Amino acid sequence: MPNGRTPFRRTKLWSPVQPRLPLDGETHTAGNLPSMGNRLESCPADVEVFADADELAIGASDRIAGFIRQHATNHPGSRRVTVAMAGGSTPVAAYRRLAGMDVPWERVCAWVGDERYVPPDHPDSNGSMIGRELLDGTGARFLRIPWKEGRSPTRAAALYEERLLDEMAHDSGGPRPDLVLVGMGGDGHTLSLFPGSAAIDVTDRWYVAGKVEAAPSWRLTATYPLVHRARRIYALVSGGSKAEALSEVLYPTGHTALPARLLMAGDAPVTWLVDEAAASLLSDA
Repeated sequence: MPNGRTPFRRTKLWSPVQPRLPLDGETHTAGNLPSMGNRLESCPADVEVFADADELAIGASDRIAGFIRQHATNHPGSRRVTVAMAGGSTPVAAYRRLAGMDVPWERVCAWVGDERYVPPDHPDSNGSMIGRELLDGTGARFLRIPWKEGRSPTRAAALYEERLLDEMAHDSGGPRPDLVLVGMGGDGHTLSLFPGSAAIDVTDRWYVAGKVEAAPSWRLTATYPLVHRARRIYALVSGGSKAEALSEVLYPTGHTALPARLLMAGDAPVTWLVDEAAASLLSDA
């Protein structure tokens, strides 16, 4: 190998449930999103498997930087490239590498795909981690959740939704996020869309608040109607503890789709960036 690294293996996984293209005249807005169960058909899932977590961080940061560079050049006028940042532990290494890369951050408006409703300096805050590991000092515009003592999570979500709508490009169907980064938990959740949570079924809002079983109990999250309108979704998954959930997401055996699988129920192209440990239960097609 030129640099001693093990290259990623690109795999097309044929999964029995994936999105179809929209019918003529269809628009997918918050409020008229077609039933996801009715829109799922057989198409290949796009999965890139890397040797380990370090190689995943390299591959993910390269793709994120490349997307931003391309779209910063293509965007007209002063509009910034909107990037939903993922929380959790998996993207941290990619963020640290991105911090040292040549990226036109002044052309980026970053936002959080989901957040715990805690003060901005709280150790459980996704925004705090993202700022510390990457965005602080880059020149990017970073939209943090408007937490305020005494402000309800529902009100904060509504205010944040308004800010996002002001920043994003729009078409006849509503807002168009550029890039959305997500992770996945061992239970198959993505963003703060947990199995059985009410937010999974929301079709009339772009960003909502809801209670979950995990602490802190109040979470704010983007909804499927918003992420399905992204120009690109990168889903980062690392570790053997995620292997069973990832297998179920891509090769479902149950009657109820895991939340991460429903990322693929919209029009946004989804690429799964995973390491060998997470992919250990997958088979090449």
